[in-house]
Amino acid sequence: MKRNSYLTVGLTVLTLVVIGVAVYFVFFNQDDLPVIQEPTPFTLTNALNEETYDSDNGKVKIVTFFYTNCPDICPLTLRDFMKLEKELKKENLYGSDVELVAITVDPEVDTVPVLKNYGEAFQAEPTGWKMLTGDQVDIDRITRQLQFYYSKANSGLVTHATTMYVIDRHHDVRAVAQMATAGDEPVDIESIMEDVKVLANEKE
Repeated sequence: MKRNSYLTVGLTVLTLVVIGVAVYFVFFNQDDLPVIQEPTPFTLTNALNEETYDSDNGKVKIVTFFYTNCPDICPLTLRDFMKLEKELKKENLYGSDVELVAITVDPEVDTVPVLKNYGEAFQAEPTGWKMLTGDQVDIDRITRQLQFYYSKANSGLVTHATTMYVIDRHHDVRAVAQMATAGDEPVDIESIMEDVKVLANEKE
């Protein structure tokens, strides 16, 4: 009986070890940045150079949505974009490997001249910062695919989500972040930069 007990205990320990190894590989050895969403590429107008912008360009992107009449969250977020621009330049990634992409959800108001002036107010350098507008139907398709909610009221104010997206070279969403908030909570630049550097180092 004692011999069988030892055998049972041994098998139990072995089973627990196997389960532990399996759990490790399933939960701790996964890709740190798995694919979250697979939006299709899009083309919009880049107001900073008045040219067509094609998102299927093999670059990593930090994507945010905004509108120029936003009283709080959007300008705070774009101020943090300015900080991201500086960090990306330090890493020699700005424009060459990584782009900052800001898409208006109010294209009726945010025409090319309006967006160009708005971008210049944030010192957006066109080599790596894209201020995009286009047809409402195209913008709606992008927001639907990214599950980004927004709704425009008769007053002109837009209620919108606060999600930002980190998109890899293959146009897959690999990470999300939160926009700045009126409560002085800035964009988590350090975390975004960590994700961006991982994706920039991936092969195309």
